[in-house]
Amino acid sequence: MDTYWKARQSCVWWKNNHNDVIWAEGKDAASYLQSQITQDILKLKVGEGISAALVDRKGHIQSLFSVHRYEEMRYLLVPENNSEQLFAHLEAFHFVEEIHLQKMAMTRIHLEGPQTADILKTITGKVLGELYLESIHSAPVPGGSAILIPQSLLGEDGVTFFLKETPSLFIQLLREQLKLSQLTEKAYHCLRIEAGKPLWGQDLNAETQLPSTGQEMNRVSYDKGCYLGQEVIARIRSYGVPPYKLMGFQFESFGDGALAKLPALGSFEIEGKKRGEWTSICWSPHYKTYLALGYLHKKYRKSGQQHILHQGGESYNAEIKRLPFYTPADKSVQAQALYDQALNAFAEDQETVAIGLLQSAIAKDVQLADAYESLGVILSRQGRHEDAITVMKQLTKIAPEEPMAHTNLSRFYMLLGDKTTAEEHMAEATRLDMLKKMSVQKQEALLAEDHARKIDMIEMFKEVLETEDPEDLVANFGLGKALVDLERYAESEAYLQKAVTIDPFYSAAYLQLGKALSALHKDFEAKQVYTQGIQAASEKGDLMPMKEMEQRLMGLSI
Repeated sequence: MDTYWKARQSCVWWKNNHNDVIWAEGKDAASYLQSQITQDILKLKVGEGISAALVDRKGHIQSLFSVHRYEEMRYLLVPENNSEQLFAHLEAFHFVEEIHLQKMAMTRIHLEGPQTADILKTITGKVLGELYLESIHSAPVPGGSAILIPQSLLGEDGVTFFLKETPSLFIQLLREQLKLSQLTEKAYHCLRIEAGKPLWGQDLNAETQLPSTGQEMNRVSYDKGCYLGQEVIARIRSYGVPPYKLMGFQFESFGDGALAKLPALGSFEIEGKKRGEWTSICWSPHYKTYLALGYLHKKYRKSGQQHILHQGGESYNAEIKRLPFYTPADKSVQAQALYDQALNAFAEDQETVAIGLLQSAIAKDVQLADAYESLGVILSRQGRHEDAITVMKQLTKIAPEEPMAHTNLSRFYMLLGDKTTAEEHMAEATRLDMLKKMSVQKQEALLAEDHARKIDMIEMFKEVLETEDPEDLVANFGLGKALVDLERYAESEAYLQKAVTIDPFYSAAYLQLGKALSALHKDFEAKQVYTQGIQAASEKGDLMPMKEMEQRLMGLSI
């Protein structure tokens, strides 16, 4: 499992088994794709991409893929499975539309790991932190050119190269010059399970409904027009939850990670009844125990619960996990850690080390303004004034309203003897400083206005609850949220608790209730609420509140 740790700690590469891609072009390409698949293609701008699916009338998955708007009227579809089914369907259902479909074989080489950004910059000069996930780009590579798309297939930073030419020179670069290891199938199997990535033919197939996989959260637009299977998917989201859904199982094991007997793929029982099936299993070096993907009945799939699962006369104690098992530290957290290390190195007169750390921090988080400023100052200290100016100009792009970048630029140009340009930047710094002070005053006025508006809302919601309907969901939530916004946490608790009692799947109410409990130092209760809220949000596909609750849950002291 040597390449397992390299994937988690540095960077690895591998060739994808799926080589077919589909080009769709013509003036009706966007509108036709819009009518056939689960995502809103009309919102894509040139260079953007999105994950999508093709389903049948009953919401069963026919193909999973991503769509990328390469040019004005040209789209690249990248199937993850069933390329033949996807191509045949798209060919069969267009009649008068002006669209041309072409299936093409392109070698896919994927790089993934925490150091992918450094490798990508070495190969192409592109900064991964400036590229959006699923965005599409052209880049020169050894032996020709490639299309590259940032994609995370195993939970880390990743990028896929699509090559029409023979990839031998490119692979030689990866192996011999960059010294990257090729990921083994065994390591890939474990990494994809940790990342919660289901595999076609093993964890899902053409009889699997999309909402039962959890994939709908990233592959379905609920605001777009009709497509085949839309009614089923929308009905499940609005009125219920799938009876079985893909979940993670973390088995209780002995100290060395061993189990008395390894569970077999297939069905298992809970409390004497068949309640699910395991579809993939591996031993995880990271968690030092066995992990599995599988489908579990809705009665038992609360994340964090322990269940005794029975199979073939054996019993297994497993904790239920919402997927993915593994998520790397937030990029901004990683960048801040590198920035702090850089400051420590600078304090110890290790300026060269500090420069490298600051550059890595910026690669992780291109919005980390402090890193640009520190890097520019250190470069100038070393007499590299032109390099320092380049860094500060980048800072003016990400923080155009901040005067400090122009103050530094004025100083750097003065050191180069360019007094005129130095004075221009000092004038701009003075102007931005004045605007910043005016903005603070304006913000204070807006806050006072918002405070008055929330007081009015509180009175309105109270009147509804007292004179019309004490069970009104909107009024209970609205009142509770307004009280949280005004930091009147103790008052808000009862109303938000009422809201989640009325609607156990109201994820926004769980989020606000968790905030109130945490602010009241009721961390244990807040943990319970966030856990319930994450489960509710997962079932309903409410991605934004789910992510915020996950972040807040990790920040609790318990």
